[in-house]
Amino acid sequence: MNDFLKNLRNSRKKEPSSPKKNLDGHYYSQTDRRPIQGKKTASSEPLLSILSGLADVLPEFSENTSRLVQGLEKFLESNDVLSEAKIRQYNAVSTFFDHLNSLFPLDSQSAEKNGIKIEAGDASGTRYTKDEILLLIRTMRKNEATFGAIADYLKEKRIPTFSGRGEWHAQTVHRLCK
Repeated sequence: MNDFLKNLRNSRKKEPSSPKKNLDGHYYSQTDRRPIQGKKTASSEPLLSILSGLADVLPEFSENTSRLVQGLEKFLESNDVLSEAKIRQYNAVSTFFDHLNSLFPLDSQSAEKNGIKIEAGDASGTRYTKDEILLLIRTMRKNEATFGAIADYLKEKRIPTFSGRGEWHAQTVHRLCK
């Protein structure tokens, strides 16, 4: 085993640890670092082939890039036109609903002013106008029914409120009786 290790150590060539020093005190390497001019080296040939390939491809690349830019410009123009069309459409729909709201207002007081009768229906399909509901409330109130009892009766008969939302409450009936 010792012989093997000795042979392994001795078989390596000893490399100089530092470059040789010239007599004038400057270090230099054993090979000339400057390439010989006028000679083509083996490493410059692949570079020249790459450059010639790029020179062939560059005009086509430039043309394709300009086509891409033109296509993007057309896309942006059409997107602007589409956006403007959508804005006009939304404005038209808004104007339409504004006109509908002026013709058919949602609150019952302005509807009565325009001569529109608001009707309410119960679960059996019977329709009640606002005047009929008010008459029913006043009649029950004359028969000494409380506001809570009137509200419970209206809920029991499933007569919707004038707004169509929520349910009848004693306070609502009281406000209508004033």
